[in-house]
Amino acid sequence: MSQLSIIVPCYNAQLYVKKCLDSLVNQSFGDFTVIIIDDGSTDNTKDVVDFYVKLDSVKFKYIYQENGGIASVRNLGLKHVTTKYFGFLDSDDYFEDTMIEKMINKIKSENSQLVVCNFTWIYDDISKNRVTTEGPYNLENDMMINLFATLWNKIYDTEFIKSLNIQFPDNYRYEDASFLYKITPHIKKISFINESLINYVQRDGSITHTHNSKVKDMIYVFDDILNYYKKNDLYELYKDELEFLFIKFFLGNSFLRTIKITDKKDRKITLQLSWDILNNNFKYWKKNKYIKGYSARNMYYKLISKSNYNLFATLFNIIIK
Repeated sequence: MSQLSIIVPCYNAQLYVKKCLDSLVNQSFGDFTVIIIDDGSTDNTKDVVDFYVKLDSVKFKYIYQENGGIASVRNLGLKHVTTKYFGFLDSDDYFEDTMIEKMINKIKSENSQLVVCNFTWIYDDISKNRVTTEGPYNLENDMMINLFATLWNKIYDTEFIKSLNIQFPDNYRYEDASFLYKITPHIKKISFINESLINYVQRDGSITHTHNSKVKDMIYVFDDILNYYKKNDLYELYKDELEFLFIKFFLGNSFLRTIKITDKKDRKITLQLSWDILNNNFKYWKKNKYIKGYSARNMYYKLISKSNYNLFATLFNIIIK
């Protein structure tokens, strides 16, 4: 049996999945399986993938499902994992040649439940390329604040993850945040590699860069995360951190996505829902201990209010354009 499974979701990926799968063929470590899940592609994705299955039918496994969305793909992939470790690689991204070798060696040598590496943002204009460093950080509360909510720069211990019985939220975007913030309080041992081992390709047509009514999924996902902490008696331990996450996402990440929604009515509704989920759950969020100090970010958080929230949205929208 292989030591590791890499789950590769695909949807209409014929133009870029080859580079992704080539990066797996070229790995310096060979004892792993690739689970390719085609989420109802309507282009020639299967024809591209078939080449790799024929090249090595033991290593490359192809599974087709009717279109169900990225969360359903990840859940299906997890069901097919039988190896000790697993990871994710999105079909438009690609690993460095030593990625799996270094990650496997690290997680095994330190007997970790999770290993994390840095990654590089890849743009058409290579002058914009940049490396993001994740960690090191301490576990639990510190991890809640500093975790970079991406699935694919991490390798996971399968037994640990499956013991938690955490599913990706079907039919919703931001499934990575849901999964990672739910496993965070349970992690007792984590490892870091201070090296960029994966390339995160920025495509205009990707889900991440599509700003429409699905931005509202962030509201459902974070409400679900909050309920998970309450249901599992974790809320009081992580109240400050959860509050900060809501501030960061609904005045930051989600806010910047929301102001790009082209439908003005939908944008207005989504902005109001975002403001409401933060303020209804955390009435005194401006007193959060993580936004103390005089950084530009913290000053912005302190200045924004119900009366100027939409003004900030208008200004940021103009700046971004």
